[in-house]
Amino acid sequence: MGLRKLFQRIDREHWFVCYTCMGSGSDEEVRSIFHSVAPKVMVVGRGWQQCPRCGGTNTKSFAELKAERQDSALWGLERIVKRHSPQQFELDGS
Repeated sequence: MGLRKLFQRIDREHWFVCYTCMGSGSDEEVRSIFHSVAPKVMVVGRGWQQCPRCGGTNTKSFAELKAERQDSALWGLERIVKRHSPQQFELDGS
């Protein structure tokens, strides 16, 4: 990982983690992260985004994790995004 990529900012509003994919256990953590610029659907005051792999809505954006002060989880997820090439993630609209 290059120094430039290490300090690159991630747009936390458009990166998501799918807890359904993460809990399946059959795939690595890279498969549970996706990027989407589609608008969120608001349900009971929380923005939902549909996972492009499993179709589930048990997702959270990186921005939500930051707001909930889940810094260690966010740090790990951002390292995964920075460590792997963008082609390994589901990318919607980018």
